[in-house]
Amino acid sequence: MKKPNKFLNKKSISSLVIAAFLILSVLTAYNIRFGNNGPDTAETEVEETIGNNDDVISSGDARTGDEQDVRDRNVAGENNEENDGDDTESEGKTEEDESKDRSGRDAADQEDEGRSSDDTSEEEDEQKADLSHFSYDGSTRMPWPVMGNIILPYSMDTTVYYTTLDQYACNDGILIGAKKGQEVTAVADGRIVNIAESDRYGTTVTIVIGEYYEVSYSQVENVNFEIGDEVEEGDVIATVAEPTRSFTLEGPHLFFKMTYKGEPVNPTDYLEA
Repeated sequence: MKKPNKFLNKKSISSLVIAAFLILSVLTAYNIRFGNNGPDTAETEVEETIGNNDDVISSGDARTGDEQDVRDRNVAGENNEENDGDDTESEGKTEEDESKDRSGRDAADQEDEGRSSDDTSEEEDEQKADLSHFSYDGSTRMPWPVMGNIILPYSMDTTVYYTTLDQYACNDGILIGAKKGQEVTAVADGRIVNIAESDRYGTTVTIVIGEYYEVSYSQVENVNFEIGDEVEEGDVIATVAEPTRSFTLEGPHLFFKMTYKGEPVNPTDYLEA
């Protein structure tokens, strides 16, 4: 029977001791690693993670922000209410001011209208006063404005034939045949109130000779007066012109028209026989 090998036994024991020591060391390290990972460490790590993340807001900050928002909204609401009150007062004042302004403008307009009416009445009175010395009243006969024969009579009740126009129509004046350049004279004292041009009648000079009477001279040229000038009976007003295209076949003539209160009348009833 062999004796046990003391060297091997000692070696085995040493190996076992070393292995046990290593196992113990591993267990100790494990306990240290996982045994210290408690609640405090976890909370600390979570807080550090949240604190270092700029995109995350902690619950405490959120509550603080909410409270601040509420306070801001309350303050804004109070300011809005105050502004609404001010706006309402301003609107009330504005409406009152506008009403006063409208009243003032209406009063001013009425005053202006009154002044305008007064001014118009004064102007009419002045015009009548200015024409007071032109007193033709139709009771006397007037001289002819140009010597010649009537080539187209006055006719407002029936039509007459216009040769150039080749048509029948009424005639509110008379056409007195004359030579081109023949002098046209005033039939009464008066004032020139209008000088006009038209395609049909050429140049027309209108003269007021009384409160209700006016006379017009058409188909003339070389007018010697202006609007507003006063003329006397017998003054040369203008000369006979070439007829317009509407009266070329009728030849040179004077178209003489007379009105009473704005309505045409037959001039031959007021001219010398």
